[in-house]
Amino acid sequence: MNIDNLNWHDGVLIETSFYIDKKGQSKLVVIADFYSNEDSKKRSKYKISCEGVVKCNLSLDAVELRDNMFAGNISNGYLKTKTFWLYFTDGVLEVTAQDFDVVQC
Repeated sequence: MNIDNLNWHDGVLIETSFYIDKKGQSKLVVIADFYSNEDSKKRSKYKISCEGVVKCNLSLDAVELRDNMFAGNISNGYLKTKTFWLYFTDGVLEVTAQDFDVVQC
């Protein structure tokens, strides 16, 4: 699966993590629940890995994320020219990286 195939609307952010390994390679991981399509009744968990991160910006409103977990606190996401954008209720993640991978957990 790739980023373009995810059904972003009403997704739920579970976790974000950023780290640099011993070789200096940086990685950002987003774990979130998404509906498989607009008619789905249940969300499934996905892991989005951003490898070789060049830059990232993350701005979140924890109260808004919590208050919108049931309905969904992710509104949209897309990849454009090696930059991944993920929009939350009152927040955004912007990641420029060399490679992006999506797997269902």
